[in-house]
Amino acid sequence: MARVSIKDVAQKANVSTATVSHVLNGTRFVAESTTKRVQEAMKHLGYTPNFAAKTLRSQKTSTIGLIVPDIGNHFFTSVVKEIEAVLGQHAYQLLVGNTDESLDIERKKIQAFISQQVSGLIIASSAENYNEISDDIPADMPVVLIDRLPQDTPRSSIVVDNEKGVQEAVEKLIKGGHREIGLITGIDTLSTTKERAAGYKAALAHHQIPYKEALVFNGDSKFESGYMGCEHLLQTTGITALFVTNNLMSIGAMTYLKSFQYSIPHDMAFIGFDDYKWAEITSPPLTVIKQPVEQIGTTAAQELLEQIHAGQPRQKAFRFETELVCRASHA
Repeated sequence: MARVSIKDVAQKANVSTATVSHVLNGTRFVAESTTKRVQEAMKHLGYTPNFAAKTLRSQKTSTIGLIVPDIGNHFFTSVVKEIEAVLGQHAYQLLVGNTDESLDIERKKIQAFISQQVSGLIIASSAENYNEISDDIPADMPVVLIDRLPQDTPRSSIVVDNEKGVQEAVEKLIKGGHREIGLITGIDTLSTTKERAAGYKAALAHHQIPYKEALVFNGDSKFESGYMGCEHLLQTTGITALFVTNNLMSIGAMTYLKSFQYSIPHDMAFIGFDDYKWAEITSPPLTVIKQPVEQIGTTAAQELLEQIHAGQPRQKAFRFETELVCRASHA
């Protein structure tokens, strides 16, 4: 059976072969109705792009490398899904690498993806400064950094306003009458950790509440450190409220509180970071800071594609707002 060609798709969709090519490669704007018609024609005919031929012509593959620090973290899983959805519309395949928050593994993943001739990279980096990974990335490689923003980054980035979001959440606890508020943070070299800790401090300062180092537990963004951090703070301080800076540590802290039969919010008010279905079905449902996951993933993919089509990288900063989703755990 003969392989379905781009010409067959063009005839089926009643467009030119150039239009089909633009839809496949994203090299020019095509009206949404036309794009949909081309995609339906490809699906009907069973057309699959010839990536091997394209690679031989361009020395680049139609693949994107995506590097995340913890694929077990639902935030990153959700972002991966959104990125893949956009790239798939433009016939790009996604390769995902997990680093387990190891900078050494991150560098090896970058090197591996470069050797596979990916067209671009999206990275949630564990580096504190961009120069820790810059030698591994060609200067002309399209790159987008997401979630974390290493210092001195000359590349495009997609982040949220962590400080503002956390300040609003901690002020909600303060307005509820709490003065001894515990904080469980992530890896202290990450920009997200620094910004969220700054938001906590800003809320205290705004209400003339002294900052106490003893009320802060530095974790590693994993379930276990949420559990241990909660245990430590409850055994060594008199906190009446707790703010936890990521979802895995929130689960760990909640597990500890439930295991020792703390009543939430009566014994301990609680606010976490990141909103997922599990936060709605806990008893009580959790108040959380919600990140715009769909916007982060979609923008990251679109920004990378624009760099690829322009034939050069760039530095463009995106910073999105968070939303405080109030439920029953913070009163």
